[in-house]
Formats: sequence, C-alpha cells, structure tokens
Amino acid sequence: MIEACLDLLFGCSHQHQSRPFTLNKSCYTVCLDCGHETSYSWQEMRPMTRADKGRAASELEAAAA
Repeated sequence: MIEACLDLLFGCSHQHQSRPFTLNKSCYTVCLDCGHETSYSWQEMRPMTRADKGRAASELEAAAA
C-alpha cells in the first residue's frame, strides 16, 4: 500500500511508450523508461484503463454463459 502511494507520487509517468506489440493474443505497449507493460486495445487504438479491463472481462464472462 505504501509502495503504491510512493510510486504514484514519485514513480514513472510512462510518457514514453513503445508501439503496440501482440504476443500470445495479448496486445500491450511498454514504457521505454521503466519497462512497465500496459494493455492495449486494438478496437479503440489506445492503451486500456483499469475500467476497460474490467468491462472486457465482464463481457467475456457474459459471452461464455
């Protein structure tokens, strides 16, 4: 918890991103400064937020049911 707060205040802002990569049916970009991987949406052509990931997971569960 403390580490997350310190990272929020002093951590990398992930401003320098690579182009999108696809590996094992998973799309992502990489921060060129710290190496953090961010999920990427090909449908919306932008990095996915936490809300996007939650919505995608719920849509997959609904489709499987």
